[in-house]
Amino acid sequence: MMSALLAPAGTRPTWVEVELDAVVHNFRVARQAAGASALFPVVKANAYGLGALPVARALAAAGADGFCVAMVEEARPLREAGITHPLVILSGFLPGVEQAVIELNLQPVLFEMEAARALSRRCGERAAPVLVHVKVDTGMGRMGFPRAKISAVLEELRSLPGIRVASILSHLARGDELAGEESLRQAERLEGAGDATLPRSLANSAGLLGHACTRLAWSRPGIMLYGASPFFPGRTWREDGLRPVVRWLTRVVAVREVEAGTPLGYGHDFVTRRASRIGVLPVGYADGYSRCMQGRAQVLIDGLRAPVVGRISMDLTLVDLTDHAGAGIGALVTLLGEQGEGFIGIEEMAEWMGTIPYEVLCRLGARVPRRHLSSGV
Repeated sequence: MMSALLAPAGTRPTWVEVELDAVVHNFRVARQAAGASALFPVVKANAYGLGALPVARALAAAGADGFCVAMVEEARPLREAGITHPLVILSGFLPGVEQAVIELNLQPVLFEMEAARALSRRCGERAAPVLVHVKVDTGMGRMGFPRAKISAVLEELRSLPGIRVASILSHLARGDELAGEESLRQAERLEGAGDATLPRSLANSAGLLGHACTRLAWSRPGIMLYGASPFFPGRTWREDGLRPVVRWLTRVVAVREVEAGTPLGYGHDFVTRRASRIGVLPVGYADGYSRCMQGRAQVLIDGLRAPVVGRISMDLTLVDLTDHAGAGIGALVTLLGEQGEGFIGIEEMAEWMGTIPYEVLCRLGARVPRRHLSSGV
């Protein structure tokens, strides 16, 4: 899919393009790895910042068995937009939203009994039970019932009207490690917890791509769908057979000719060493272009790299255009993604930020328009 040459009408000339065909390709990689395991793609946090509804629609058409979100508030717009697939609420729910769980036909993850009791009281004489998933702590140490108590938990849940346990699940603590010893131990702990007849879920992207022991009844692919390896920095998207999903584009809005020795930006951290052409980009840390990348970030202009110079500010960023004589006001600049022969991936940007690819995507600001592109195939 070719990128648009202009920003969407009526917006700042800074926007993100999401290639839905690439998301679907990555889902098919997950499907191939999953074997018989059902796939519930994770579209929480607005599909990692890329747009939960268009992503969910594309994946529903591609054969997703259900979806995972973090909270009830993320599930509601999907239901209201017509997504009828099972929706698992990974982080459970707070008191007072039990009616929404019922009305929206959601499947909450339970990790403490009072939530189950409150939900049961609200269910009343409802004919169809609410499906719930019981979380067991197999090593994450964050949320989940202790393994020693799972049998008692399941016994009480079976006594509560209006509730039916759909599965037992857990979360990988060290899934991003290729060696996988701890993931194997967690899988063994989960298999030995409670009623052996209940389905299990453990695999995320890392489990699907690297730890066969975690591919149980259903799996929850996340970051791999959005074009990054869960094993970063040990492995890349290319090695995992994935496709990049995101292009982040902007345009030069001003150009300044400055002499050698000219300080630029806040704090004068950068001083030109030569006569320079400095371009101004209408993007900054309020858009998710992190100031942590100072001194490391680069952009693509005409397919070639140009360095970001000085501190990244809230709304504006400076780039050195000295070696790009043809780049003037209006020149297309790629912050993330492919341009010509050049490519800047979310894994590389994560290295500049000192973080992980998940955060690169989740930090994309709400004021940056998303354009969802698809060939329709």
